[in-house]
Amino acid sequence: MSARALPKAFLSAAACALALALAVSCTSKPPVISRVYARVIYTQDPSTGVRSESLGVYLVATDPDGIENLDAFYVINDDAELFWKVDKASWVSAIAEGETWIGTASLAMPGSAPLPAGEYRVVLEAAGGETDESTFTVSARPVPAAGAGYPSAKVEEGAIKVAGSTLPTEVWVYGKDDAFASAYPAGTAARPLLLKTIAASSPALADGFTFRVFVWNELDGYGMLVGPLKSGSLSGP
Repeated sequence: MSARALPKAFLSAAACALALALAVSCTSKPPVISRVYARVIYTQDPSTGVRSESLGVYLVATDPDGIENLDAFYVINDDAELFWKVDKASWVSAIAEGETWIGTASLAMPGSAPLPAGEYRVVLEAAGGETDESTFTVSARPVPAAGAGYPSAKVEEGAIKVAGSTLPTEVWVYGKDDAFASAYPAGTAARPLLLKTIAASSPALADGFTFRVFVWNELDGYGMLVGPLKSGSLSGP
């Protein structure tokens, strides 16, 4: 989902719309953003060598009229005059520890340009026009997606072997429908991450799966995701 330029009149128009919504629905209670989690992810496709950059934004969202009353959220960078709209048809949702999260991992700049550093606003909108707002910051990264040092992975001797990272690394596993199944710490020479261990964790993985390798670089403010890679056939002696 690519960013759109933020028209000069956008902020004033949004303010007028908000004022009108408050005037016609003064008894309505707005939605609530309890927390926002955002991170920049660099992605490398091993089959093509293509490297790209995206912004994932997730928020704990509630509404007095029910979660189904939420309509959309906007991610806005005022300084760069950019905005994204994420409606309920395109966000993903999950419940963790009693909290409802909604969000997306696919916000990107036109032409694969780097995401601007700085402060971003998140505006959550209910069906009646009521809103709540929060902020997060994207830090300046020392290298773009094209220049990052990605880890590598291969399937060898019945195990997934990861190299090229000194940071904590995870292996994210997906079923044949590309649905996320589980995550594992990357194995070591002494304790390799065996394919049979992964396959035994779910019937959906028994006949093979795909996986991605994930590294979070806390110091430089971005993650790296390499994949998809294939487990290959798991049948045999």
